[in-house]
Amino acid sequence: MQPVQIGNCTLYQGDSLEVLPHLPPVDTVMTDPVWSECPPVRLAGWDAPQQLLQSALERITTRRLVIVLRSDSDPRFLSAVPAALPFFRIQILPYVMPGYIGRKLGGDEMAYSFGEPIPVRPGFRVIGGYGPKVQPAERPRNGHPCSRSQKHFNWLVECWSVEGETILDPFMGSGTTGVACAVMGRKFIGCEIEPKYFDIACKRIEDAYRQADLFI
Repeated sequence: MQPVQIGNCTLYQGDSLEVLPHLPPVDTVMTDPVWSECPPVRLAGWDAPQQLLQSALERITTRRLVIVLRSDSDPRFLSAVPAALPFFRIQILPYVMPGYIGRKLGGDEMAYSFGEPIPVRPGFRVIGGYGPKVQPAERPRNGHPCSRSQKHFNWLVECWSVEGETILDPFMGSGTTGVACAVMGRKFIGCEIEPKYFDIACKRIEDAYRQADLFI
């Protein structure tokens, strides 16, 4: 399938399991995959999310891996991570105001990080555990049912890559990782199987580059 090129972002609309074997090695994989408690039929792959993640990771060569999950996700889901990538740390992506998920008090996200850290540099001599606190209004609806905070992903991209490196998101959704890469000066490869979410991602990444050009 032919990719869409937007700045330094290469976007594929289709099944990532078909795309990934043809991609070169990347520096970091950063993704918010279909998770283990995903409501039925909300997202493609909801019926076998762990197998989907494992199949994707088996097709990728990377030095680092960051998986973002809701705080109430079953941690056994992460057994899909290859043993070659050692566990590094958990990072919390907090919201100022918590939200309710049934009888659970939720609202925060968790980033599970694997592989080697980025090189030591000013401001990142250690990898922090708490991301910036985000107001609920800073996670606006964009047409995807499981959107994430842009500020959180900007912070993760800065934590887990350096300028000029390539980040891959095999489950791109509405393109939050790609927008962060456009803003932070990273190369990006994204795959999304649903055409409507792919179109949202393309528009958001185009807007990010356009705003950067206006700023410059």
